[in-house]
Amino acid sequence: MHTPWRKYDDSRIASRGPFGVGSAWKAWVSLWPIVCYVLISAPPQAPAQGDDQGEYRVKLAFLYNFAQFVQWPADTFRDSGAPLTICVAGDNPFQGEIEQSLRGRTVEGHPIEVRKLNADEDPHACQMIFVRATEMKATPKILASSKGSSTLTVGEAKGFAERGGIINLTREENKLRFEVNINAAAQTRLKISSKLLTLARIVKD
Repeated sequence: MHTPWRKYDDSRIASRGPFGVGSAWKAWVSLWPIVCYVLISAPPQAPAQGDDQGEYRVKLAFLYNFAQFVQWPADTFRDSGAPLTICVAGDNPFQGEIEQSLRGRTVEGHPIEVRKLNADEDPHACQMIFVRATEMKATPKILASSKGSSTLTVGEAKGFAERGGIINLTREENKLRFEVNINAAAQTRLKISSKLLTLARIVKD
C-alpha cells in the first residue's frame, strides 16, 4: 500500500554538493530544501548509462543524509566517539574516492565508517545496512535479524520496502526518490524524523 509522492520545491539547484563538485554532480543532482540539511534527488535528465560512480556518489549522500534524520538509542554506540557504521550487503560500491567524500563528516559527533557486511556477521553490529540489488536473495535473512534492533535497513531494489526494508531508494520518472516502510521502522528501536517522512513515499506492508 502506497501513499502518493509529496510535492517539493526543487527550484534551488545546487552549485556545490556536500560530496564535492564534479560534472556528474552538477549535471543531475539538485537539493531538496529541508531545514539546514540536504536531501538529494536527480533532476529530469537521468545520468548516462554506466555512470556507476556518479550514481553511488549520490546514493552515499542519501545514506549520510538519512542518518541526519534518524535517532539511534544511546546504547547503540559503545561511546560518544564511536563510529556510525554503514555496512554494505554485497560488493561495496563506495570504495575509493566516493568513500573519501565522507572523511571528516559526523552524525551527532559520530564519524562515518563504511565497510562490507560479511556473510556470517551479526547485522546488529551495523547502525545502517545498505542492501545491494544483487543481494535480494539474502534480504529476508538480513531483515529478519534486524527486527527489534537499532539497525536502519536501506535497499535499492524494487520491492525492498514491501518485503520489510525500512527505506528503499527508487527511480521514478528519471528521478531518484525514496520510500519508507513505517511498519518496519516501528519494529525497531529507531526514531525517524517526521521531516524525512514528509518527503517519502509511505509503504505499509
